[in-house]
Amino acid sequence: MTVKRRILIKGRKVHNVGYRPFLMERAQELKIPNFHAKNIKENGKQVVDVRVGGEGGRIDNFLKFVNENRPELAEVENISVEEKEYEEDIMTLEDFSSLLSALQLSKIVQAGLGMIEMQKQALGKHDQTLEKQDSMLDKQDSMLDKQDSMLDKQDETIAIIKTGNEVLAGKQDQILGKQDVMIEKQDKTLTTIKSGVDEMRESREENKTLLLDFHHDTIQRFDNLDVKYGKIAENMERILEELKEERKEYRETVERLVNAIIESRKEK
Repeated sequence: MTVKRRILIKGRKVHNVGYRPFLMERAQELKIPNFHAKNIKENGKQVVDVRVGGEGGRIDNFLKFVNENRPELAEVENISVEEKEYEEDIMTLEDFSSLLSALQLSKIVQAGLGMIEMQKQALGKHDQTLEKQDSMLDKQDSMLDKQDSMLDKQDETIAIIKTGNEVLAGKQDQILGKQDVMIEKQDKTLTTIKSGVDEMRESREENKTLLLDFHHDTIQRFDNLDVKYGKIAENMERILEELKEERKEYRETVERLVNAIIESRKEK
């Protein structure tokens, strides 16, 4: 007995996962003569609308397969079978196979045309890129020409600087030679001054020693006189003060003499 059934497979992802070829292959295995499947939408949900017709046992086996199997990428939420007898005509399995092949071929062609269009757009962008690259290369050539010109000017500047440095180096050598002569003269002058100062120091030390000896000797003599002669000691203190004044004057005279000697040596 021939039976017709309409099956609705609903879910988040039942389109474009190979559901129709998957079911058609099973229908071919079960030798179901009439088969049709199309993708539709109901209330925003993806639905595969399947219609089959054939011997009752084969249809039952097909329904069991539909409930227990699905393509790997499919996300099924509900499978329903209309209970009432489906009365509309269903195309033959061979016709649906040809139709599905034509539909898939059309998709392939559309996809190919889309790829060709994308390639054309990509080639257009590539041509634009090449034009931009050519423009950039022209600018780079211009920049390189400017750099060459700048390098030539730099070479000229370096040559001028080098010549100037050589002239300055010659003048510096002359100045250094004069400085060496001046330094030698300064060294001789300093040696002469040092010798005169050393002599002056020796003379002052000798005079200082003589004065100290005279002072100590005088003090000792007056101390002895003070012990022996009281009044004479008092008088001698007065005389000693006078001698101190004279010694001061003597020292000043000696210092003036030493300074005069130093000045006379400087003039020589």
